[in-house]
Amino acid sequence: MKRYHLKIKKQILSIIIFVLLTSLAVAQPDVRAYDEEKIGMPRFNLDGMTFLSENPLKTRVIIYVEIMHDNLQFVQSTRGFEAEYEVDLSVLAGKDISAPRYSSAVWRTKVLSAEYEETNSRSIYDVSDTAFDLPPGEYYLVATLTDLESKRQSEEKTLIRVPNYTLSNLQFGEILLAKDIRLATDDYFEIVPNADRIIRNVKQPLFVYYEIYPYEADELDIYYRVLNDQGNIVNETTFKSAVVKPITRDYFPLDISNYHHGHYVVEVQVSANGQKAMQSANFKVLLAGLPKTVNDLDEAIRQARYITGGKELRVMLDSKPSRKEKLFRDFWKNLDPSPGTPTNEKMEEYYRRVHHANEMFGSFREGWETDMGEVYIRFGPPSDIERHPFDINQKPYEIWRYYDLKRQFVFVDEMGFGEYRLVTNLWR
Repeated sequence: MKRYHLKIKKQILSIIIFVLLTSLAVAQPDVRAYDEEKIGMPRFNLDGMTFLSENPLKTRVIIYVEIMHDNLQFVQSTRGFEAEYEVDLSVLAGKDISAPRYSSAVWRTKVLSAEYEETNSRSIYDVSDTAFDLPPGEYYLVATLTDLESKRQSEEKTLIRVPNYTLSNLQFGEILLAKDIRLATDDYFEIVPNADRIIRNVKQPLFVYYEIYPYEADELDIYYRVLNDQGNIVNETTFKSAVVKPITRDYFPLDISNYHHGHYVVEVQVSANGQKAMQSANFKVLLAGLPKTVNDLDEAIRQARYITGGKELRVMLDSKPSRKEKLFRDFWKNLDPSPGTPTNEKMEEYYRRVHHANEMFGSFREGWETDMGEVYIRFGPPSDIERHPFDINQKPYEIWRYYDLKRQFVFVDEMGFGEYRLVTNLWR
């Protein structure tokens, strides 16, 4: 894996951080043709982190994008292989896309690769970033990334909350999770961040970097604990930390070798002179090779019912954990459209659709279990949606059209509670 380093000076902060990408790829071939317009899209991740600013009325915000090499189009050049992309970023002062623009930035980045194999890599990334000093509040980030060679674009949006850091009392800055960290010189920490907070290799420790603004404290008591998704404590430790003013920067390694697939949260609390402050960071441990939207193996098996029969699912669900995982992997391996590559595009796309169905169509049931969710998972996004929510003497209904399949599906909200049921035949 290519290593990008985050250098943090002990008194003056300088940051470059990045987030791993879950890319979207090909669609499900046995229920509809591949979504060609989605293949090769320059998918990327967008995020931001906040730190103490030199301006006492504002907070320093580092906004960054990260894209894996496989999502860029490289061309051969005299220097090897080159790609170039442009980011157009808008910072909106509010909670959604309707908020007014507060600031913006546009930048271009060239990516060089010496070997052809690196151009298709899903473990090598390019990161670029920009910084703003923003007043405390909520901001909506909208970024468009354009691959300047293929001319394809992808858009990402995210909401960030900018706190107010001051040196007038004990405060705790944001936690940064890292794959590796060391003191490079007397002035700099060198960090390889894990900014998407996804763990794929539990054999390596997870590093927790933090900043404390100690005010009048002379010694800091640090307590941290890690909770799993059932709320159980799986790790906790207490230690003392020396104070460096005006900002104390430090880190500790977290042994995750016994952590299982699922969600976790690390909580860190600092105490000094009767004052306390706390920060937390969520992270996720994945079974290697699974999409990051898969949180529970049993649930992922049940969700596969639109692509296989119930008997095969029951065999997987009734198996012991180690056997269950093997059967699940073998099932998707047999459907992999590109078995020579590290990513199973069909599995990625299938569970991307499941995740989208849960986000869009859930009500009294999980979105993937609804009629709309099933159609979306089987056939992908419709070419056109005709909505009729308020027709006179008619129950609310929608018509989904798939022009490439020459199909349409009609959904009716029979009970008036927002769950639309399919009233046309799924298979004609």
